[in-house]
Parts: sequence; structure tokens; C-alpha cells
Amino acid sequence: MKRHAFRLTAVSVIAVAGLVTAGCSSGTGGDSAATDSALASGDLTGLTFAFAIPTSAAEVYVNQADTFVKQAEELGATVEVYDNAGDATTMLSNADLMVASDPDVIIEFPSVADATTRVGQKFTDAGIPCIAVNVPVEGCPLFNFDQPYLSGLGAEAMAAQMADRGWDASNTTVVIGQASELGASVNIAATAFYAKLSELVPGMTKVSSDDIQPTTTVITPDEGLQGDLGLTIDSGYDATLAALQTIPKDRNVVIYTVSDDTTVGVLRALDNQGRTEQAMVSGYGGSTDALKNIREGDVWVTEQMGFFAYWGEFLLSMAAATAAGADIPELTSPPMVILEKDNVDTFFEPGTDTLIQMPELPESSKYLYDTGILQKFGNIAGAE
Repeated sequence: MKRHAFRLTAVSVIAVAGLVTAGCSSGTGGDSAATDSALASGDLTGLTFAFAIPTSAAEVYVNQADTFVKQAEELGATVEVYDNAGDATTMLSNADLMVASDPDVIIEFPSVADATTRVGQKFTDAGIPCIAVNVPVEGCPLFNFDQPYLSGLGAEAMAAQMADRGWDASNTTVVIGQASELGASVNIAATAFYAKLSELVPGMTKVSSDDIQPTTTVITPDEGLQGDLGLTIDSGYDATLAALQTIPKDRNVVIYTVSDDTTVGVLRALDNQGRTEQAMVSGYGGSTDALKNIREGDVWVTEQMGFFAYWGEFLLSMAAATAAGADIPELTSPPMVILEKDNVDTFFEPGTDTLIQMPELPESSKYLYDTGILQKFGNIAGAE
């Protein structure tokens, strides 16, 4: 199979390091020998994948794509990566390009939720197996956090941090940040966090996740606000500045986001307003910025950790199982923990972002061990 350097196109195929594309593929039929081998031994030789990321404007997605490509190449597969550029038009155009390239499996990480039905129909009509990442796509099994479970763990950790400082409903306002473009499947993380926290913090008015709608701004007067903080540093900064203008300066502030890039913007806004000493924030993703801040500071204190940067190996395992015709559950999730100052070095080499080992997969995801792919990387418990 001939390999060649890929080219930038009008619909923004993204040039990640080491990316190559296949000159041919066997998408709808596949190479039975290759798929059988992939499922048994972690050998992906002969398989081709198309991988669409939400946007190249956020470094976390580019890094994830880099890792996916690198690991796929190590196992003999070829990958073409597409940049959905944060909008529906590009997402739909990329779907057409991916179908035309006829890969063995398409991995779609949507940029916006409102185009997913149309994208999924394109894959279904073409008869190409697909995997949705983070945001559901009709006809594609989903790889994502178990959002309510993980954000519930995060709320428990934050409630404990608040108790240590004597923060409660009488002196603290909680701000949850959604990313409206990603829809309910992602933003339930923010609302589930608030709902659980409201059960745990003394004096807080208990609010269910279902009672916090996308348009809700004031959840409970003085106690809780919701804003659209988006997914970037700039959007996090701007939205936080606006929110802080409505919160009296004598109140403590707890802020929860669904993206580490957003959390970086939140920190900058807090610093700009001189409010870091009365603030705690919680991030989502496990970026280098998150690890550094959790270790060294007292503002970014908790992190919903699903080992996002390492999703590549799980997606490769899921893609191999999909290509081989395995029975894939509706939701496959990564390992999930809450990082805090006292446990971050359990999972990462002290002072670095070098992974030591991830915990075991959730029970429903353990079929990924059967592909033999996770054993190749040796960085997750249970993959012996």
C-alpha cells in the first residue's frame, strides 16, 4: 500500500505531525485477514482510518490527533485527520470527504451537535462503520466519559475542598460553564456537577440536573450561575469576566468547566479581577496546564480526568473491534478519576505530565482489552 504525505484542502484537513494517508482503502468490505489479526493481536497492518477533530484552534484536540496518528502508525495502520473547524459546514464537507476516501472505520469528533444527524446519515448511507467521540452521532457507537458519574465524583472532591476552607452557600457562588455548541451529551457534565454539589454543600438549595436548562443563567440567586464558557481560552476569559461583574467581591467563587483550555481562560479572568485568593476552579481533560496548576497552586484544585490525551489508544482498540465486526456497546468509556494535589503523582511522574499508568477500564469497556492493542502500550491497568 502506497503512502504519501497528505495535503491541506479547502475544508481544512489538518497537518498533524507524522500524518500519512493511504492511497487506497477497503472501507466497506475491509481486509478480513487484517481485521482478524487486529482483533487477536493488536496488529493493524492494512487498516485505514479517517479521524475528524472538532477544531485545530484548541491544542488539546490537535495533541489527541497527534497521539492517535502516532500510535496507529506504530501498529501498521494509516490515518487521515480532518479539522471540523468548529462549524457545521466544514463538518458536513469533511464527512463527504471521509466517505469518499472509503476507510475501514470513520472516527467522528463533532464540532457542533446540530449537524450530527446529517453526518451520521452520510456514514450509514455509505455503509462505512463509524465511531462517535464525545458527542453522539446517529448510527455510530459512542466513546465518551460517563459524564454524570465523573462529574459526580468531581462534585464530591470539590465539596470536600470547600469544607476545608469553610466555604458554604452563605459565602460562595458556584458558576458552571457549558459549551453550548457541543449539546446536551457534554453539558450534562456541568449540570450534573452542580446537582451533586448542591446536595453536599451546607445551605445550598438542592437543584436537579434536569432543572438547569441550556438557557438558564441564574440557577439560584447568590448561590449558582450558568454561563456559556465555550471551549477556548478566549471564550473562558470573556465569559468569566462577565460573570464576575455580577458576583459581589466579598463572596468566594467556585467555577466548573468542561474544557481545560476554558479553565486557563477562567484563571486569567480571575487574576485580572484580583479574585484568585477567593476562588477555586475545576477543569476537565487532564492537560499539561491542569497538572501544573494542581501541583503548584491553590486555585485549580480538582480535575475531572478521563485521560483525554490517551484516547487515541482506546479509539484504536474500538476501531479494530469495529472493523472486525465485534459487538460494540452503545457507550464505551475511558478510565475515570478525579485528580487533586495529593494524588496527581500517583498517575503521573512527579513534576511532569509523563504518564505512569491509568487505572482499569470501566466494566462495560473491558472488551477493548480483547483487541490486544492496549497491551502494546503498557500504560493501563488490566491490560496484561
